[in-house]
Amino acid sequence: MKRITFLIGAMLAITLVVVMAWSQTAAADDGLVRTTFPSAEDPGPPSYARIEPEPPHVFSDGQWAAIYFYRDPGCVPADFNLLTLFDFEAFGCDLEVEGFDLWEVEPLSAPPKIFIAKGTGAVPVWFVPVDVINQAMADGELTIGELAGLEGLLVGTAAKFNETLHPFPLPPELGGGGHPNPKIIMNAHGRLEDGRQFHLHITWLVNEDVRVVRIQFR
Repeated sequence: MKRITFLIGAMLAITLVVVMAWSQTAAADDGLVRTTFPSAEDPGPPSYARIEPEPPHVFSDGQWAAIYFYRDPGCVPADFNLLTLFDFEAFGCDLEVEGFDLWEVEPLSAPPKIFIAKGTGAVPVWFVPVDVINQAMADGELTIGELAGLEGLLVGTAAKFNETLHPFPLPPELGGGGHPNPKIIMNAHGRLEDGRQFHLHITWLVNEDVRVVRIQFR
């Protein structure tokens, strides 16, 4: 079993390297503009955490929901609704990831075509029982205080974190940008506060209607 787990992990790592290499090659071939974050030209995503604006909002394996933070959870405003995802005030909070964006439009004028991020060594990842967080989100709002106080919350820190994101495309009248094939591929590995290790994998291919979430504690 350990060998199988190792092989799966190795395959996922190789896949991510290939995707990143392809993305950089594609940028050169397609004339995309590349910016790195955090930097003066690119402050990173205008978000605190990965919670989607549309239901089901969070990624889950049916038992646990996983929420990973791009920025320090302690910097999230107390009254901010995490279900809205975007907040340009987030630029004032420390990033827990670094990487680059590939733009088909003027940088920061609309979503990038491709977003590639890796952790800086301590990416916050929180796990909540699905039924508990669904109940908390039922009113259309979820604040950081509410999330932190949910029953069954497991707080973790990912020493290894990688994400490839193709944002949803916007129509030209809204500025364009984004990718015609939206997706998220994310892998994280770290430890919970109780000492256990966790593994998290997410594959969401929107156009193909593929949504795979694997969560392991051990």
